[in-house]
Amino acid sequence: MTRQCLDKDIKITPVEGRVHVIFDDAEIGSSTNALHLDEPGCPRRVYFPRDDIQPGILEETETRTTCPYKGEASYCTIKTLTATGVDQVWYYPDPCPLVEPIRDMLAFWGDRIEIRYSAV
Repeated sequence: MTRQCLDKDIKITPVEGRVHVIFDDAEIGSSTNALHLDEPGCPRRVYFPRDDIQPGILEETETRTTCPYKGEASYCTIKTLTATGVDQVWYYPDPCPLVEPIRDMLAFWGDRIEIRYSAV
């Protein structure tokens, strides 16, 4: 299958300091190697290395979406002892060249997700 990747002014930069991802009031990951992705017309996203997220809480789902600038996203559900967040995590296993730095990195969204920043 051939895909068409369109061009857009997307900027990917390292996050300064440490960034934490909170789900249902509990920290499920933190990283000093996360990336900001700034895409015009979209909220700024933080992408976390998979190794910086608590092991065993993500379950792959069948959900897929396609972005003409980033490629096909795969989704995961967050499952902790206290809560479940269906399809609240996504990543690009085979991204468009424009966003290659975020390959397999995890982004989070949802009403129980909070991103916090701290100094190292």
